Amino acid sequence: MVSPSSPERGSDPCLPIQVDLSAMLDGELDPASVRRVMVHSDVCPSCRAFLDGIRSQVRLHRKVAMATVPPEVDGGEAHAPHEAVTAGARLRDELTANRLRLAKILYELGRGFVLMGLSADFSRVVAKEPVPVPDMAMRGRNLVDEATRAGDQGPEWVAAKDLFDGCIRTADENLGRGQRLLTECLSLDGTCHESRIYLGLVHHVRGQRALARRQFQTILAESSDSLVRAYALSNLSNVHLDEGDFDEAVRLLLELVASDALEKQPRIGTAMFNLGLAYGLKGQFSESLRWFGRLHEEMPHRRNYVASELGRRSQFLFLVRSHPEAKDLANALQEWFLAAS
Repeated sequence: MVSPSSPERGSDPCLPIQVDLSAMLDGELDPASVRRVMVHSDVCPSCRAFLDGIRSQVRLHRKVAMATVPPEVDGGEAHAPHEAVTAGARLRDELTANRLRLAKILYELGRGFVLMGLSADFSRVVAKEPVPVPDMAMRGRNLVDEATRAGDQGPEWVAAKDLFDGCIRTADENLGRGQRLLTECLSLDGTCHESRIYLGLVHHVRGQRALARRQFQTILAESSDSLVRAYALSNLSNVHLDEGDFDEAVRLLLELVASDALEKQPRIGTAMFNLGLAYGLKGQFSESLRWFGRLHEEMPHRRNYVASELGRRSQFLFLVRSHPEAKDLANALQEWFLAAS
């Protein structure tokens, strides 16, 4: 094998990416490697074919493994030597392990593309990733995408779009690519419930609430991981909030805050924001005040986030400011979050 530093390879920019892919297949999934593979394989046909070849090989192996049936045993006597049975079992175990490792790669890449479609901040992180020269095209496309998100349609961006014509991925295209990768991940490993979290997010963003609900409900029915369940509860409550089903949203959120997930991942503490919101929309203003009070005291570092989110909730703010029984809540929100925003 030619080493990455071999003079025979010169400055081949694809070699480090294929090394990253090989490391990822071995389970070494550091975020920088994932971002480099995302960026490079998006513009380089050779490396994209390299990754697709790995996926095709594992799919083929999966079919072979599923079609391999252990020898029938009749009266305690196998119809094939014991060594053959053991070798077949080892092969099936090895192929299963390969599928699970590949599923992890597909999850990481799919998650990355979903975040590219949802978050301008994540797009900037990817755009700044130090990668070989061919990926400058991807950096350019990220900058164009960022300008599009910001509504900048100046003449310089028109020229940039022409330069990258046929290669630009819009936010929706990134979501679509992420959805395909996550779906393929689940076809290889149906227990990768983290994939369902991001699939549900894609469906929710696209207004496909029934499909989003199905992904989150599947997690709650099948997963015992408290953190994964917490994300499912949080996202499912958002679906119910959007649908105006405040009672069900409250039930799910109360289950979340009663779990141990907040100790494992403090960010999920923003569920207290949704509880305050849901109770307020239900007209239970004292309960809404209680949850916003907890959020103010227990998560002072998220006060700017709360102010920003409240600014997007015009229906809620109008209700609170106009309802005579919500005066205490309106004053508290103004003092705790909105005054400094």
